Amino acid sequence: MSGLRASLVLPIGASLLLGLLGASPALAEPLTLALPGPLPPVRVLTLLVGLHLVGLCFGLGGATMLDFWILRWMRWGSLPPEIARIFLFVSKVCTVGIVLLWLSGLGFLAVYAAESPEKFQNPKLWAKITVVVVLTLNGLIIHSAVLPGILRDVGRPMLDGISGARTGIFLVSGAVSGVSWYTAFVLGLMRELNNVVAYGTLIGLWLTGVAAGSVGAYTLWLHLREWSALRRGRAVPAASRPARIPASQFVRVGAARA
Repeated sequence: MSGLRASLVLPIGASLLLGLLGASPALAEPLTLALPGPLPPVRVLTLLVGLHLVGLCFGLGGATMLDFWILRWMRWGSLPPEIARIFLFVSKVCTVGIVLLWLSGLGFLAVYAAESPEKFQNPKLWAKITVVVVLTLNGLIIHSAVLPGILRDVGRPMLDGISGARTGIFLVSGAVSGVSWYTAFVLGLMRELNNVVAYGTLIGLWLTGVAAGSVGAYTLWLHLREWSALRRGRAVPAASRPARIPASQFVRVGAARA
């Protein structure tokens, strides 16, 4: 839970950092870190990019694996008991990923304030910060209100016995997580969006993806729940089937009359 508390405090640190460094004049030379010879100095921005990519690997990779396990749970109606422990472990890996993203992201803001303050005018930067803030808060909701009830018994059909409100929270939070992780990835990858697409357009596309993902998750859950119920209905227990009569007990009609 310490990682979750840290991820909650980090967005506040971002606003404070912007307030402290937003008015700083740009440096003439990039910030560098000296390395022992014969290695050349390395830019601080390069180190932050590396840390950011590690956090993205942890978070995006872990979230994707959780989504695949959830789809398998929907499809087959149950999971092996040990999967519950794996769920919790991978969710912690995702939390570490979010923390690394915030640490490196705050470092980016500090470097931008020192080297190139004009980057704060990029709408894509603020759209990505918005998505990551929502992703962080959504992670807190998943850990506190969703996972404890969902993982009580992975041997039963998913969301069986769960209230409608908690089912809705689970499906919507899952859609927010999946769409937001890949939205943050795309925003960080595509430099073509820099200073070209408005903030409202980027956020609108993200919200559209979240809405579509939520409706798709709910529709898929309903379909797979009905399919699983039909599959269980066709599987008649062996004890309830009529007993087969041995062939030796059959009597031919003609022989009986003779």
